[in-house]
Formats: sequence, C-alpha cells, structure tokens
Amino acid sequence: MTGVNPVTLRAWERRYGLIRPQRTPKGHRLYTERDIDRINQILVLLDRGIPISQARQVLDEDDTDTAATATETVDPGEDTWSGFLTRMRTAVTVYDEQALSECYEEACSLFAPSQVQQHLLAPLYRQFPADGTADDQAARAFLHSWLRTTLSTRLHHRCRRAAGPRVLLAPMERHADDIPVLLLGLQLIDHGFRTVLLGCAVDTDALATAARQSGAESVVLWTGGETAGSTALDRLAAEVPVFIAGNTDSLQGNGERLTLVDGDDTAAAVRAVDAHHNQRQSA
Repeated sequence: MTGVNPVTLRAWERRYGLIRPQRTPKGHRLYTERDIDRINQILVLLDRGIPISQARQVLDEDDTDTAATATETVDPGEDTWSGFLTRMRTAVTVYDEQALSECYEEACSLFAPSQVQQHLLAPLYRQFPADGTADDQAARAFLHSWLRTTLSTRLHHRCRRAAGPRVLLAPMERHADDIPVLLLGLQLIDHGFRTVLLGCAVDTDALATAARQSGAESVVLWTGGETAGSTALDRLAAEVPVFIAGNTDSLQGNGERLTLVDGDDTAAAVRAVDAHHNQRQSA
C-alpha cells in the first residue's frame, strides 16, 4: 500500500521508533490505518530532503512549518555513498541478490529515494558498461534484471502519490536500455509529476495520440544516441513541449522546438521539465 519494503519498515521501527505496529500473539506485525498515514508522511518528509533521523521530531511536533523550512537537500557525503557503492558492487560481482537488496533497502531507510537513485543506483549501473569485459557484461545482465524489478515495483507504488502535471515518458529507440528510463520516471514522480510510462519506443504519431488521450502536458524521451532525425518530433513539439534527454549529439542543431538535455544525469532532465512547468505556472 505504501511501496515501502518490509526491511525498511522494520528499520524505521527498531532504529528510529517512527512506527509502533501492534503484534499478534505469534509476533506478527499489524499495521493500522494510522500507521499507514504515518508511513506516507515519512515518505513526504524524505522527498523534501529531511533525513530519517530528523523525521520523528518533525512528526511529533506536528508542525508543517518545521517540515517546510527544514534543509531541502541533505547530502551524507561522498564517503557514505562510496561505502554503499562498494558493498553493492561486491554483491553484484558475486551475484548475491539478497545482499544487493539489503544494502539498497538500508540506503532507502536512511535517505530520500531521489538521493539513492542519483547517488547510488545510477552510478552503480554505470560501473558495468555494456561494452566491458565478459565478467562485467554478465554482472551487468544480473544487475539489469534486479534493477528492472526493483525500480518497476517502486515506480508502481510511488506513482499513486504524484498529483502534479501529467508527463508522458518513453524511450526513443526500439532496443533502448530501459534502466535510465525507469530511473528518470521515478525522479519525475519524486518531483510530483504524474508520469505515464511507455515501456518501449513508438513512432511520433503514436506519441502524439498518447499525449492527447492521457492529457500529458509534456513529453519526455530518453535516447541512447541512435536517433536519426527530429523533423517529426519538431512537429509534435508544436502541440506539446518535448524534452529529449540522454545522448543527444545526433540531435544538436536540429528541431527548433525541442529541449535537449545531454548527458547521463537523469536529474538534469527532471530539473529542465520542472523549470518549464514552474515557468508556465508563474506566467
């Protein structure tokens, strides 16, 4: 119901005393509607950048001003992320799915999901390039499978909480890597965008139809760099704002109406979409 893994819930209970579920005679946890509301409140605080260690104080004070004025981005530092990355890379290289999941859930129990995606998952995936050694390619395939399941599950749960502008998200190439697309989708949701995800590439006419019928206020596309042209996309951009992120080298100088965000940083694409919609609202 909340999209929070049981391991994370237990960490919030034991380490921070954030929730106190009842127990059955056999020791099973029973969560009430009030517990669920509190878990959702915790997720909101994490999205705002409030560290889990401060969440209880904010909730106990029941002071929305405290939450609103708290530090927006709390960076635990490079050493912390480096430690998590080392543990997760080790788990990948020995194909230990349980250790990989436990490390990920530990990070999620401490930091905002957007931080974990940006500082942990995306860098981890880049450490196993598609054109790497045979060992790296096998490890990448294992990591890809784990990431696809983990990110898809989290995206499914978190999309229920978004209430902002609707965004249509899709890859541009038929055989595009879907992990950056899933990471981008989660970051859009974390910023409040109601994200409609197309699991594979479709032609421009289909994108236009999907945008109209879904009520999307913008279209976000991810490219791996194999995009041929932009004339049709430029026509689409006459109807709805189109943002293209990823390897946009082949599109530079083309498509007058397109907004290009080059590079592997999916957060940069989210910032561009966010800035556009904020500008529209202020206008």
